[in-house]
Amino acid sequence: MNLTKKQTEEVLSKFISEENGLHSVLEMVLNSLMISERTTFLSDNSDNKGNGYRQSNVFGHGKQLELRIPRDRFSNFTPTILALFRDQEDYIKEVSFKLYRKGLTTRDVSDVMETIYGKAYSKSKVSDISKSFYEQMEAWRNRDLDEHYLAFYIDGLHTKLKRDKKYENECFYIILGLKEDYTREIVSIVNFPQESATAWELIFDQIKERGLKSVGLVVSDSLSAIDKSISKKLNCPHQKCTVHLIHNLMKHVRISDRKELAGDFRKVLNVDDKNHCIDTAIDEFLVFKSKWRNKYKSFGTYLDKLEIEPYLTFLNYDVKIRRMIYTTNWIERFNKSARRTLKIRGAFPNEESVLALITSVGMEMGDNHYKYPIYNFKYEDKLGRSSISKIKEKL
Repeated sequence: MNLTKKQTEEVLSKFISEENGLHSVLEMVLNSLMISERTTFLSDNSDNKGNGYRQSNVFGHGKQLELRIPRDRFSNFTPTILALFRDQEDYIKEVSFKLYRKGLTTRDVSDVMETIYGKAYSKSKVSDISKSFYEQMEAWRNRDLDEHYLAFYIDGLHTKLKRDKKYENECFYIILGLKEDYTREIVSIVNFPQESATAWELIFDQIKERGLKSVGLVVSDSLSAIDKSISKKLNCPHQKCTVHLIHNLMKHVRISDRKELAGDFRKVLNVDDKNHCIDTAIDEFLVFKSKWRNKYKSFGTYLDKLEIEPYLTFLNYDVKIRRMIYTTNWIERFNKSARRTLKIRGAFPNEESVLALITSVGMEMGDNHYKYPIYNFKYEDKLGRSSISKIKEKL
C-alpha cells in the first residue's frame, strides 16, 4: 500500500504521540536508511550479497537506540549514518573529560549525562571513559621531552589524599619549562609524600630518561639543599625566589615595619636598572643588613647566616627578562589554577585522582595560555645550549 505524503505524516504523528513513539520511529528510520544504503552498495558489487545484521546501541533521545546494522558477505559495507554516531561518541567523551577536569566526580558527570541522554549514559560508562583518560594523561606525563629548555620553574603543590584509610597532605612535584621557541609547557608532575631535595634528584633523573640533556636556568624556592641537587643533576645556574626571601625577612620584624623593610630590600634587587649588578647588590645588602640588625638583634643573626648570592643570579641576565626569572611566580600561578580545580573535590581517594586533575590543568594551559611565546627571552642568549656548554666547562 502506497501512502501519500500527507497520509504518512498523519500515521507518524499518531505513532510518535504514543509512549516511546519517537524512540521507535528513530529506530525504524535509521534501520531503513541503512538497509537502503546496503541495497545501493550491493547493486554496484555483483559478486557480493547481504549477510544478515548485527546489533548495536547508540544514544538517542534520552535512551539507547537499538539498531540492526546490515552486513555483507565480504564485510566491506559500513553505513554512512554510523559515522555521525561515532562523532557523537567522541563529542560526549570530550565533554565528559572537560567536566571531569573542572573538578566534577564521575558520579557528577554521570548525572549530567543522564539529564541529557537519559539512563543510557551510566556511571560505569563514565568510569570507563575516565579510565581511558587516565591512560592518556599518564602517557602525556611520560612523553618525550626536548633536549634543552631555557629555564625550569620548580615547586611542590600540597593537597590531601587518602592512603591507608587516612587523609594527609602530600606533595606533588611540578616542573614548568620554558622551551627554545619561547613557549611554555608542564614538563613533570610527580607525587612523593614529602618535599625534599632527594626527591627532586629522582625527578631530575626521570626527565633525563625522557630526553632532557640541558637546562639554561632553574628557578626555585629556598628548599634546604635544593641548590646542591640542581648542581649535581642539572649542572646549571640556579635562581632562588626573591618573593619567598622577602616573606621570610618580614617574619623577623614587626608588622608595622614590614613595608619599610620591603622597600629597603627592593634597593638590593633593583630589578629594572640595567646597570645594577651582583657586586652593587651585595653592597646594598650590607647596608640593608647594617640598618636592620641594629633595630632587631635577633634579625642580625639570621642575616649573617643568609647566603644572598643565590637570590641575585637574575642580575647576570638581560634586564628585559629579570622580572620573569627572579621569582617562581609562573609556577605559583599554575599551582593556583590547579588548587582551584582541586578545591572543588576537597580530599582525594588516591594519588592517581590528584595526578589526573593536575595533569588536565597542565594540558589545558598548554593548549591555551602557554602556547604563546614570551619573546622577551630572545634578547638573552645566555640560556641557550651553547652558553650552557661553556658554563659547564667552567664548572
